[in-house]
Amino acid sequence: MLSKSNTQPPKLLSAKPQSPKLPNRHSRLSSFVEVTADGLTSETKKTGKCTGHLELQWNEDLTLNVTPQSHLDLKLWSCHTLRKELLGNATIDLLDTLRTHDGKS
Repeated sequence: MLSKSNTQPPKLLSAKPQSPKLPNRHSRLSSFVEVTADGLTSETKKTGKCTGHLELQWNEDLTLNVTPQSHLDLKLWSCHTLRKELLGNATIDLLDTLRTHDGKS
């Protein structure tokens, strides 16, 4: 299980906003995050849906089977009534994160 560190956030390998139509600051955004370890669909977990403005936060534990060499792919999805839309994605290198935090996640 990954936990948050009080020092520095994990270093992202890449992060890309996908949608040019992000809501304005007065809009309410309903979305969830999908986390996949090493590209394996069997190691994919989703957060619950969170609704708010642009600065959404999740405080959930997601348990995935990982190794120090694993990469975590995160995708932020917007929830629409008829479909979901990818808003952005990021990749975290766990080995780099462990090195940065002296072997502690």
